[in-house]
Amino acid sequence: MRMGALALDLPETYFLPFMEGKGGVLRAVHYPEQEVEPIPGQLRYGAHSDYGGFTILRQDGAPGGLQVYSKAGEWIDVQAVPNAFVINVGDLLSRWTNDRWRSTLHRVVNPPRSAFGSSRRLSLVYFTAPRDDAWIECLPTCQNAANPPRYAPVQAGEYIRSKLEVSMIGKAGQSSRRSQTRDP
Repeated sequence: MRMGALALDLPETYFLPFMEGKGGVLRAVHYPEQEVEPIPGQLRYGAHSDYGGFTILRQDGAPGGLQVYSKAGEWIDVQAVPNAFVINVGDLLSRWTNDRWRSTLHRVVNPPRSAFGSSRRLSLVYFTAPRDDAWIECLPTCQNAANPPRYAPVQAGEYIRSKLEVSMIGKAGQSSRRSQTRDP
């Protein structure tokens, strides 16, 4: 966040009050060996954007994997680079910067069946986000008369909870529809 502040022509410590007392979340994401061929078009993880600030990802070199959606409307493979990290911008950081830094729509695809070696994959993902009570509004250096704020101010915790609720409602709705269509 300190580097981000400097890149946005803000004091280096600008974001610290928004982040104080808020720890990040580290997730180890294991995609097991695929012993059965996936259904055509099936994904390992569906298309989504992250909700908070920066997401820092360490991916292994297993075949298949992360793709990002380009402005041209195409899915592009993100090649794993040894000893490197992938940095995604989350929704709240996108709102803060008035889309100067855009939230990244991404997904994880299955490896091609012709790929040599194991289809097992392990990714380490670190999510950052502002404190729940932080108000997120367009930064002064990301707006002007020709580029007014695109988003209304939001409270970080409420915004993230609303995104989680929508994602869980969709999953709960799918589960209940499946249970209603099962044979007795």
